[in-house]
Amino acid sequence: MATTETTSVTTDENELFDLVTKEIKKTFDLLIDQLTERRDTLLKEVEDMKEKNITRETTRKAALEEVIETQQHLEGLSLKVNENKEFYNQNKERFRERIEQLYVPTKLHQPFFSCPTLYQLQTLISEVGEVRECEMDYSLEKQPVIAVGQRGKGNNELDDCGGLALDESNQRIYVADCANRRIQVVSMSEEFLNRFGQDTFQRPYGVAVKDENIFVTDIGLHVLFQFGKSDYQLMRRTDSKGGGEGQLDTPRGLCVDFNGDVCVADSWNNRVSVFSRELQFLRCIGSGQLSTPMDVKVTRNGIVVLDEGERVTRDGTVGSKGIHFFSRSGDLLKSCATHCNTAWFFCLDTAGNILVSDRMANNVKVLSSSGQLINTMGMKGHGRGHLFSPMGICVSGTGIIIILSNNVNFALQAF
Repeated sequence: MATTETTSVTTDENELFDLVTKEIKKTFDLLIDQLTERRDTLLKEVEDMKEKNITRETTRKAALEEVIETQQHLEGLSLKVNENKEFYNQNKERFRERIEQLYVPTKLHQPFFSCPTLYQLQTLISEVGEVRECEMDYSLEKQPVIAVGQRGKGNNELDDCGGLALDESNQRIYVADCANRRIQVVSMSEEFLNRFGQDTFQRPYGVAVKDENIFVTDIGLHVLFQFGKSDYQLMRRTDSKGGGEGQLDTPRGLCVDFNGDVCVADSWNNRVSVFSRELQFLRCIGSGQLSTPMDVKVTRNGIVVLDEGERVTRDGTVGSKGIHFFSRSGDLLKSCATHCNTAWFFCLDTAGNILVSDRMANNVKVLSSSGQLINTMGMKGHGRGHLFSPMGICVSGTGIIIILSNNVNFALQAF
């Protein structure tokens, strides 16, 4: 069998499977090394400051538990990859085609794997080997593991919610508390941690967290803010309201891609605006194709946009309401319906399913990656486990579904 250069793709099916399995194992090992290093650093810090800072002791214990849990999780995923060889043998052509799109040995860890997470690993395994970590539970009767946020102005109280974000440790939830003009930070154990932006925001709406940065859109001021994650200090903001390059008009949902670029649903400019991590304008996506983009998410292959409106052209009205899939270069690849009455936020789970908050129906629609309606989650109400006008939504790397709604008793719930 002929050999190829290091940057080309091997075409022998069995070798392809072995190469991808080996590459995934390398990524597992890298993640374990990173977590172990973090654990050791925390151990040293806590040993030095044991009597002075009880919070660090708690953090150390959480880190240790995280390392153990992650190692067990990765070992299980690695085993599943090997067990899927039979599936691979039955689907050689399809498997080979997908690997040829993904596998470039000299580039595999950049930029997608420059800082690997469980979500990225699960995405790769799902796309290449059709491995699913588990069947997500989207039942109507599912009870929350977190339920906080009665209506009010105090800590852990919320009023008229927007979007939310989970940090990369899966431990801190950042909530857009719109009417209170602030972002609240809540732990996965329902503990209030902090709040910021009261003197900065007019109406914070979308929030995204990446590395040491927190990004927030404000639909009242029509700008994008950047804050430091460690001290919550304002670092940068975009220009004033407008339709020019780098300007925003009613910016809503946002996300940060694997390169650190910030993608913003620039609703009334009918586009997605993309900025660098320093908030320098880079490009627009969807101009002339989107009407009222409400939220945006990034996948390894491109971006996904939730559009709630219609686009009016000289030839008439063209419906654009739905979920639209764009390539990295901005080409529209496909679209599907939301199956919702009014949809303002959505997210993607680890299996590639699409979860859309349906505000009018007071539930969450679960769609397959191809746009087929799979299930409906949630019931209308203001009790524990109920949803009322759901807004922000995300799924953790461990499969916990976090939903923000205008439930007057339990606005923030995790299932």
